[in-house]
Amino acid sequence: MRSVREALGEEAIIVATREDEGGGIRVTAAIDDETARSAPRPFIEKPDGSEALESMAEALTHHGVYQPLAERLMATATQVADDDPLLCLGAAIDTHLTFEPLDTARPVILVGPSGAGKTLCTAKLATQATLDKARPSVASTDIDRAGGMAQLEAFTKLLQVRLIEIDDWHALRDLVSVNKGRPLFIDTAGRNPFVLEEKGYIRDFIGAVGDATLVLPADLDAAEAVDMAQAFKELGASRLLATRLDTVRRVGNLLRVAFETRLPLTNFSASAKVTEPMMPMNPVVLARRLLGITAGASRSDASSGCLRKAVL
Repeated sequence: MRSVREALGEEAIIVATREDEGGGIRVTAAIDDETARSAPRPFIEKPDGSEALESMAEALTHHGVYQPLAERLMATATQVADDDPLLCLGAAIDTHLTFEPLDTARPVILVGPSGAGKTLCTAKLATQATLDKARPSVASTDIDRAGGMAQLEAFTKLLQVRLIEIDDWHALRDLVSVNKGRPLFIDTAGRNPFVLEEKGYIRDFIGAVGDATLVLPADLDAAEAVDMAQAFKELGASRLLATRLDTVRRVGNLLRVAFETRLPLTNFSASAKVTEPMMPMNPVVLARRLLGITAGASRSDASSGCLRKAVL
């Protein structure tokens, strides 16, 4: 690392290492600045056949992926015997991040700061359940904010679903206990997990359900998002749902939050339209986004079997 920084500067990062046939170590390093954001410069010549690794290094640098995570992803990718960057990166992501599709058969309570997109996500879930003829129940604890209930009620009326007002965690616990066999989606008021008075509110409502899904927009500052996610995790949030994927060009911040907090990534929202459902996040979805690949552009498919074979 010292030699790399002497050659490229203090902002340099190691993105790949590989044993040389002669017994030495080949190191690939990159710098992330305004003049070289999209093209990492090799500290030592890349090994033959490393086009996939080069594509990965460029992608990770472009997206501003957190250095410790980028190094781990590149190191893991070198162990995947494949020349497809999508497969290599997908397998590496599958190794270092966790994923958990949203289970709508259980009550889903969405928590997070104000403006994160919880109400829209609740409406999307209710809409999809209605289209699937599942007759969902929808509740909201956002009864104090001006217009808080009205926004969600506008959607539920179109779906012909009654919106249930919840004023305390006791009422929510009772609703969960009687709402057996039907999807239940719960929107909550935006709360600040760093304020003592609001911590109790968050913890009590999460406790009434059992666990919670944290909703965070993908355009938050990385360090702030990590602190926010960690605070909600300590109060009971057990997975991370990303919103505004349609308004960001780089997803390095999202990867850092998932990596540092160890929160599994669940579904994501990439549209402000209620009729466009949230989709499950998985390693291939992230790899495609990082590499700028559209569906069908690579020979790798998104099946879990394809990735699992590469990881094993």
